[in-house]
Amino acid sequence: MPSIIQQSFSVSLRAMRFFFLYPPDKHKTLYRICTHVMYFVFIVPFPSLQFLNLVLQENLDFSQIADNVFLLAEIMCFLPKLYPFLGNSERIKKCIHYFDGAFFEVVRTEHEEILKQCMKMCRGTAILFLVAVTGAYISWSTRPISWKNHIFPVDLWMPYDVKTAPVTYIVGTYLYILAAAAYGAYTSGVIDPLIAGLAYQATSQIKILKHKLQFLSEHIIDEVGKNTKLDAKGLNKLMYEKIRKCIIHHNLILEFVTEYEHCFSQMAFSQFVAAIIVICVSCLQLTLVDLLSLDCLAMVMYLITMLSEIYLYCYFGTLLYEESNTITDAIYLGKWYEYDVKCRKALILLMERAKKPMLVKCGHKIVDMSLDTFSMILRRSYSLLAVLESFNE
Repeated sequence: MPSIIQQSFSVSLRAMRFFFLYPPDKHKTLYRICTHVMYFVFIVPFPSLQFLNLVLQENLDFSQIADNVFLLAEIMCFLPKLYPFLGNSERIKKCIHYFDGAFFEVVRTEHEEILKQCMKMCRGTAILFLVAVTGAYISWSTRPISWKNHIFPVDLWMPYDVKTAPVTYIVGTYLYILAAAAYGAYTSGVIDPLIAGLAYQATSQIKILKHKLQFLSEHIIDEVGKNTKLDAKGLNKLMYEKIRKCIIHHNLILEFVTEYEHCFSQMAFSQFVAAIIVICVSCLQLTLVDLLSLDCLAMVMYLITMLSEIYLYCYFGTLLYEESNTITDAIYLGKWYEYDVKCRKALILLMERAKKPMLVKCGHKIVDMSLDTFSMILRRSYSLLAVLESFNE
């Protein structure tokens, strides 16, 4: 039977394996070589050629500069976002499958329902995001149809004259642009819901932990049986063992959050920084293009996709924070007043440990993965948009 992670992220994991970002159990060296080749062929040259065009091109008007900066910011974010997969793919893979461990297996129906809801959310998010990325990619790749005096969907510096070059050069360059853009778009499109979904997996584990802590007495009665007679000492011993397992469960979730932050904080931070520029320039582009043109459709699709990317991170990061912040409430709602002194002391230790909520930091602890960061990104984008609008006028 497929594991929880495989059921939750089957689409993302298959796509990552196809793009050489998910190392197999065999032929790891060959797979790592392919990962480096894909990165340095499709990720590195694309922004370099764009930057050269922006620096060397003469007589660029404001709309051309805005369009180049818009795409350059997004493509540049792929460099730090995918770089961890070059040398840290094994650790990332272990972090992805962290909750496949034997300790996280559930037997109670209530806990299975929590995991089913989590898996459904993760699968739906991954599929919806792939559809959005596909729509944005198609609308962007067909831009030359309505883009006058342009052959490619993006301005790049080329070592030949595009107007007089042979058709084979044009076709080859166009295919390379489409391949490089597809690699960046789809790898980002499968990584983002995966990273956000892992935060939701941790949130679901906290929900299970809270349910265990709130109904400790009821669970013991269900397991032992109402007709089985145990003395107070035996019940207290079972209760303490249950609390001890809850503490271990909490520690394992904390360890995951630490590992999760180490593996994915750089990816999330690069997306946040690029989002400020991309959202700003996208809104600016919408004021410069015809509302009934394909350019307008491409900008709208791209803007929706970008907002969805950063919202996923921030929303699921906030859910993780809020659930971890209510562990002490779950303990208080239980029948702690019926436990012996040893059990209550153990619960007090857990409550003290749980006073510090699980808040994921991004970019070497620069910003939080929360909805406050999402609103901050929107504010910074609006501020930059106001500056560019005044400069354009």
